[in-house]
Amino acid sequence: MADRPVLFDYELSANAYAVRLMAGLIGIAHDRRPVDVYPGRETEGADFRALNPRGTVPVWVEDGEVLTSVAAILWHMARGAPAWQGGDRAAETIEWLAFAERDLAAADAARLDAMLGLASPVVDPVAAARRAFRILDDRLARQGIDGAGFLVGAEPTVADVAAFPAVALAIDFGEALEAYPKLRAWTRRMRALPGFVTTPGVPDHL
Repeated sequence: MADRPVLFDYELSANAYAVRLMAGLIGIAHDRRPVDVYPGRETEGADFRALNPRGTVPVWVEDGEVLTSVAAILWHMARGAPAWQGGDRAAETIEWLAFAERDLAAADAARLDAMLGLASPVVDPVAAARRAFRILDDRLARQGIDGAGFLVGAEPTVADVAAFPAVALAIDFGEALEAYPKLRAWTRRMRALPGFVTTPGVPDHL
């Protein structure tokens, strides 16, 4: 019998939460290995760098394969559930998955700056996060016209999972989403999905 996948996890990381959320929604049993990113800086140690030279979390290890990009991890997790990969709209799903990993990194940077005082690699991360939120809100508004409640279609995909943590945890840097009504409604749809799991910091009501 193959060993269960292992998630190298940091509870305050939005990307690591995305992996835990995906596991809950699809029902993937796995083991969690907490990583002391702060204050322990375990990601800077030789053992962790041997696993992931980038020194980032999450890391997903399965059958000897090591994945260190949240987009790659989510796509890999959904390989047995094609609907989560967008079906015949897979390319569009990948586009929004990349948006979540790239543009929404500003929201995670803003959170970690506000909560822990960690220097942000993004210039004015709060402004950058709000620009990304506006793009998502506009996208969901257009989707609503077509009767679709999620980023790619009528059903959620890995793109929604990748985007949700950065949005839902934005309260940590003072963004309560009042300016983004479609985005707030989307977070409620995400929370209603079977298998949804939360994490510390996600408000009970958005």
